Amino acid sequence: MALEVEKLKVLLVAADYYEDLAARLERGAREVFLDAGVSEERILMRRAPGCWELPLAARQLIRRHSPDAAVALGVVIRGETDHYEHIAREACSGLMRVGLEEGIPIGLGVLTCDRFEQAKARSSFSPARSNKGREAAEAVLRMLSADS
Repeated sequence: MALEVEKLKVLLVAADYYEDLAARLERGAREVFLDAGVSEERILMRRAPGCWELPLAARQLIRRHSPDAAVALGVVIRGETDHYEHIAREACSGLMRVGLEEGIPIGLGVLTCDRFEQAKARSSFSPARSNKGREAAEAVLRMLSADS
């Protein structure tokens, strides 16, 4: 049975912290879904305050909207303390746990970078660079195709 992309409902949940970079990741993910044939009205976009809140926001929204898949988007940049490691680790493990508990693929579009310039490069639309929002959406489509 082939994946009926036009019937998919997908959730994009983005952290507002580093909002400009998250918007670039969102654009990349949205383009992948639209190019694949998902209609704009079946792409739900919601926001969370930061990456720490992404797992709970994703879980609440998945339960409320019953999407076929989700993509979590955000940016964590290393600072002068170990706060970065706690946020990055728990956001990523929390998203994995939500995906396993809810039984849907969640694409990980959360950048964990040492410097702002690295995050900017990983959310780029330059042909020489990759947009990690795009990659997360592509991974979700591959996971959904594996189910069909």
